[in-house]
Amino acid sequence: MKAAISRALAASAAILASAALRAGDDAAATDSEAWNEGVEAYRAGDVTNALAVLRPLMLSRTHGPRAAEVVAKLAYDRAHEAGCADPASALEESAAAAQIALRANPGDERARRNFARAVDGLPELREAKRINAAVAAAQGKDPGSMLLAAARDVRSMMSEAAGVRTNAADVAVAKADSMAARAERLADVWLPVKEAICRSVTNEEQAATITLQVDQARKRTESAATALADLSEGAYPALAESEQDFTRFMKMTVLPPDAMREDFVAQSNAWQDVEQFNGRDWQRDALDFTRAFRAKFPAWAQAYEQQAAADTNKPPFTAEAQAKVSDLSTRLEKLQIQCCEKLLPPTQEEALGIIREILELLPKDGGGGQGQQNRQPQKNESGKDSKPQQGDSGQDQDDGDQKQDGQQGGENQDEQKDDGKDDGERDGRDERDQEDREVEAVLKKAQERSDEHEAEKKARMRKAPLPPNARDW
Repeated sequence: MKAAISRALAASAAILASAALRAGDDAAATDSEAWNEGVEAYRAGDVTNALAVLRPLMLSRTHGPRAAEVVAKLAYDRAHEAGCADPASALEESAAAAQIALRANPGDERARRNFARAVDGLPELREAKRINAAVAAAQGKDPGSMLLAAARDVRSMMSEAAGVRTNAADVAVAKADSMAARAERLADVWLPVKEAICRSVTNEEQAATITLQVDQARKRTESAATALADLSEGAYPALAESEQDFTRFMKMTVLPPDAMREDFVAQSNAWQDVEQFNGRDWQRDALDFTRAFRAKFPAWAQAYEQQAAADTNKPPFTAEAQAKVSDLSTRLEKLQIQCCEKLLPPTQEEALGIIREILELLPKDGGGGQGQQNRQPQKNESGKDSKPQQGDSGQDQDDGDQKQDGQQGGENQDEQKDDGKDDGERDGRDERDQEDREVEAVLKKAQERSDEHEAEKKARMRKAPLPPNARDW
């Protein structure tokens, strides 16, 4: 019986081996047919069909290396054609195919040369593709609104980053990777900002200075992404530097409605004596937003009035309302200067009332950052405004890592700061203020040119005749 079983097993093994050999022969025959078809298409100059046939063949045991070598050459030639729509993707394919050929024959000098040629210039093409994609995605968007959203996001990330390393290892790695991807997306926000400056500035020296500052800010954001991915202790300080960059440029470019909303949050925090965030005093932040509002409000109001005249769906913004907003913002700035000087601290609540009144007067447009509901802080049991939520202020006010040691009264702190100032600090601050003014002037010019372009486009559309089936009301 045992002998019979053994003979049966041996016979089965022989049958399976024979079937495997036949399957291998069939696969080899099929691969050979595909190879011949691909070569014929290649010789006929039909690159599209040659690639379509040879791409799946690159993993073949019999024809893979040769197919990969041909695909690498065809993709490389396509990447360097004058009319290639996506040279980066074509060169990526060439490099991947050349790598397969090289792994099959590590000692082949020709395979090494082909791979080196394919990857040469690939980082530059990747970067160019990334820039073009970011600029295209931001087409028609306001740089100030993009920077405002980025500033809020990076503040939220600062709150999250403070506690990432306290989680279990697998959770910490997952959170760090997620935040690193967010930081990389934030770094791309700088690309359309830089593009807008390059398009609008005619003074080459000034444009070069501002472009350098934007490039440095982008590098700092990318450094934050790298630090997060590495679970480095320097992730939080890197995010803090990036937040300073986004906030600085955002204050220069933010539109008046968003500036006033941010003003409201900062003034609320100042009134409630919320601790400083990232080295900035809330009252000083509120004053900065008021000044940004006043600087941009006349041009913005005029542009809005022209848009409202062309679009009857837009709510009106009368000259009387504009004049009242202008007077209120002037009064608000004076009150906030007094608050910064600690001369009349009770005026903080009065400043809040003025901001509320301005927000009520601004048109509720529903577009361009104007249509959001005016956010009001909740009241606590004592009747005083509670702290704004994280979604409003952009950071967690209760984050223990952000609290300053030895918190004392505001007046004593101001006295210590005043005593510690020296000429070098004042000179550095004056230089930064001068840089900010230069950047703001350039970005203002860019916004004006963008507004002029939009106005011209809408004027052309109004002059175009209506189609027969269109209504004119």
